[in-house]
Amino acid sequence: MAPEYTISGLFFIKSDVYSFGVLLLEIAWRLWKEDTPMKLVDASLGDSFNISEALRCIHVGLLCVQLHPDNRPHMAYVIFMLSGENILREPKEPGFLVARMKTAGEC
Repeated sequence: MAPEYTISGLFFIKSDVYSFGVLLLEIAWRLWKEDTPMKLVDASLGDSFNISEALRCIHVGLLCVQLHPDNRPHMAYVIFMLSGENILREPKEPGFLVARMKTAGEC
């Protein structure tokens, strides 16, 4: 669930984008920071996928799980980012990691 929903009980227009990103990228942030995001791709695919498209999907997914709704793209823009070669902004640390760290007492 999006952080703003768990905090306030309100569902915002970008809450679905957050959920979409979490679904795709539970473990991707660590791989992104370690510069090994391709570890997220199933090895059984072999060479049957486009590496730049896979990296773009990971990057867009990380943008979808930003802690603050204002930092997340609209779903229409997600489609635009996935379908083009446009330049993507660098993601910040995802909201689900911040929430887990606070829950676990790591912050």
